[in-house]
Formats: sequence, structure tokens, C-alpha cells
Amino acid sequence: MRQLVLEYVFEGHKRGYNFTSSTQGFSDATLNFIWRSAMPRGQGWGANGTYTGAKSLKCFSLEDGRFAISEVTVTDLRDESGRGGIRRAVIDVLPESAYSDDLRERLAAFPQAVQAAIASKPSLWQRKQILDRTLPKMNKMPQVVLSYPYTSPADWQFAEALVLKMILAPLSPLKRWGRVVPFTTLALDYRDVVVSSANGGWWWL
Repeated sequence: MRQLVLEYVFEGHKRGYNFTSSTQGFSDATLNFIWRSAMPRGQGWGANGTYTGAKSLKCFSLEDGRFAISEVTVTDLRDESGRGGIRRAVIDVLPESAYSDDLRERLAAFPQAVQAAIASKPSLWQRKQILDRTLPKMNKMPQVVLSYPYTSPADWQFAEALVLKMILAPLSPLKRWGRVVPFTTLALDYRDVVVSSANGGWWWL
């Protein structure tokens, strides 16, 4: 496994988001792709501190057959203009064969209360909605969007764990995206995700 860190640099001639870990062994093209892909989309991460401490997992494939899973944290830092919502990404780059094991380890690391909360989820109705939206058809959606109200980093663990559970399910319809399912567990723009957040209860596109 290779690990990269992407965060906001406040000093020097390269201010802004940059890799602060060693990038040795990565081509410029791969680094540029990871830089563009590692952060979840959306505006408003600094809105009144709402998302401070929030975490998001984002998974995407690389051209060389590996995949990257980016764990992004919304920090309490502010840039030179006083804008909040600055994020830090720790990106693990792994071979495709490690995909399922990596996600299982992440799922198993959630607190027992979260494990209990997702034990009976998704419901049969929710599974049907996913299946209906992922079966090949003329006007199929290129993604599935799941909405759940964001209240705090701790409460959001339920939504994140449920996403991982659905992706790892042996017969998950999400697997139609391939062996590595691209996903984001928290985003403010639905175009970025297989599963994302929005205000309100459960709903499916």
C-alpha cells in the first residue's frame, strides 16, 4: 500500500492544496488525477462550522488498475481570506485485489452501536429501490444517490457504515460498476457520488 497526504499549505510559493507526503513512485499524470479526485465535491464545507470534524470516504479507480480510497476530514483551519471548510485527505493507493479487505476492515472498525444500527438496514424496500435503479435499462441513472440528514460527525458514522455494508454485500446491485465500486460517503454535490448526503430522509434517484 502507498499513502499520500493532500492538505492546504499556508507557506512557501505553493500555497493552497498540495501533497505534503512523498510522491516518489507516482507519475505526474497519476498525481494530477488523484489531486483532482481525492476531495468530495460541493460548496459550503465551512458553513458556520457545520461540517467541522466531518469525515468522508471517497473511492475511485486509477488508470494502472489500482484504486485509491481517500479519507477526508474537514478541519477547523481557515485560509488567508478567513474562509473555513479546509479539508485534509489521507489517500491509500492499493491493488484491486485489496479492495474488499480494505473496506471490511474499515466497516469492522465502527463502534458497536453503529454496527447494531445498520444490522437490519437497508430494508427490503430500500434494496428494491437500489435494484430498480441499477438494472440496465434505456434511461438508467449513472449513479445511486442516498440522502440522510447530517447532524454531526458521530451521527454520520451510521450513513458511512451503511454505504460500506451495501457495497460489500455479496449480491449488491452496486457491483454492476465493477470489482471496484466508486463511491463517496459524504458530499455536497450529488454529481460526485454513488451515495451522498442531503437534508431529509431516505430517498432514491
